[in-house]
Amino acid sequence: MDTASCKEPKKATQKSRKISRSRLEISQKVIAFQELISLERTEMSEREVTKLLEVPRTTMRSWRRQEGEEKLCPELSEFLSGHAGKQFLQRIVMAAYQTLHYGSGGIRGLQEFLHLSKLSGFIAASEGALQEFSCRCEEYIVSFANMEEDRLANGMRYRKVTAVLDEMFRGRHPCLVAIEAVSGYILLEKFTEDRTAKRWKEELQPRAEKLHVGFDQIVSDLCGAIRACAKEMGAEHIPELFHSQYEISKATSGALAAKERESERELEESEEKLKRIEKRYGEDSDECVEAKRVRNLRKCRLEVKRERSKKVKEAKRRLGEIDHPMDLRTGKLQTAEIIKQKFDEQLDVIVTCAQDASLSRTCLNRLAKARRAFDAIAGYIKFFFVWYTAFVVGLNLSSEQTVLFNEVIFPLSYLKMIWKRLPKEKREELSKLKNTLEHRLKAAFPEGEQTELIAKGRECAEKFQRSSSCVEGRNSMLSLYHHRFHRLNPRSIRALTVVHNFHITRADGSTAAERFFGAKHPNLFESLVKNVRIPGKPRVQYHDPQRRSLGRQKRKIA
Repeated sequence: MDTASCKEPKKATQKSRKISRSRLEISQKVIAFQELISLERTEMSEREVTKLLEVPRTTMRSWRRQEGEEKLCPELSEFLSGHAGKQFLQRIVMAAYQTLHYGSGGIRGLQEFLHLSKLSGFIAASEGALQEFSCRCEEYIVSFANMEEDRLANGMRYRKVTAVLDEMFRGRHPCLVAIEAVSGYILLEKFTEDRTAKRWKEELQPRAEKLHVGFDQIVSDLCGAIRACAKEMGAEHIPELFHSQYEISKATSGALAAKERESERELEESEEKLKRIEKRYGEDSDECVEAKRVRNLRKCRLEVKRERSKKVKEAKRRLGEIDHPMDLRTGKLQTAEIIKQKFDEQLDVIVTCAQDASLSRTCLNRLAKARRAFDAIAGYIKFFFVWYTAFVVGLNLSSEQTVLFNEVIFPLSYLKMIWKRLPKEKREELSKLKNTLEHRLKAAFPEGEQTELIAKGRECAEKFQRSSSCVEGRNSMLSLYHHRFHRLNPRSIRALTVVHNFHITRADGSTAAERFFGAKHPNLFESLVKNVRIPGKPRVQYHDPQRRSLGRQKRKIA
């Protein structure tokens, strides 16, 4: 018996097609709605008016609510809500897009924007006028920073900070760059004649005194001048991880890859030779057996070389995973001795592979330099744990709370600090450990104590530094600015520094200055809008016949 129904199944409620309207059409609909509602002769309700305009009543309410939420003066909001205002906005946005994406930077880019937006009829767009305007902006930006740094530094207690140092070169002149590691505040950005330890100290010392800070840690590569400067200023030098690993890469990557390519070429030659012999003498001939033996031997050599390269890459990756104050697999604190032992194990693997591959003396010297760098990192970790012990003792915790701080609070704080820097696979691997630590924290402390202890754990975790990526990224930005503007005078580079410190924000909306000083400051852009005069209306150029005749016509009409 056939029990299937002959009725066609009905689909669920179909979704209405989404209607996309332009800003101009929306403004026309809103204006028409307001006009119809305000007429005394009409007695139409909102529902009837929206039906007449073919717009849902909820959509019209949403449009009107958005019109009322504009953070502009009522006159300007009214203008921008109208037909002419929408056209003006369309032109402004398209001019900005065209200039930013496909135009040039600096004064020429601003000129192009003014011409495309038709604002050049109201604002002087000549190079001279815009050059003077640019100077006024830079001078105000620099004075804004000087005033705010003096004000904020007076309200901040003296403290020791960690500075990240590096140089950026343009020609023969180095630009000394120093950034505070935790907040990202640029302490120094200046072109000098040299980069000696004496020069570093002469430039850093006045800035530290002005900002009411001192240096207890300095992160950099193995530059001798920076290490000497750190020693003179009484700071602990931290060899950063990337350059230590990079020495291993320079010593092994190219050399091992070249040996692999050589073996691959030999194997290809053996395969071709074997095919020729099989075709000429047959597969069972003595010549073919000998060719197969040579082919298999070279194939084994290639596999050995590939395995050797794989071991070196894995050991180099493991060096990065070891360089943490806690074991990321267990969540327990490490000691300097254990970290040093783990470093030596991985470095021994790399050196053994290099010796087996018969790498040159230059490569082996680079590996020796890398070992010295990792020995210095292990020495810093020893210094960090001495500081960490003193820090925990200063918290005056009970013995039980001290154990929980070491086993839960600090590991969890450190894990949260590096969480966004970890690759996705590593986060998935460590998510179980993170959840376990969070559960132990909630079970051990009430909510009020958790916030205070987590703040102390975060402060302790931020003290451990192993990277100079912030200053490396800033050097790249400065290089791009140089390519864009061709040159940077001291005032321009100082203005770029101020914009980084007082204008650029992170995801939480805080600027580097707010994080560094721990206090709010006025908005730099709004202050520029309020205090810096823009170029005036362009004058008629009497050497231009077309504009001269236009000026005469305007005077006759007047």
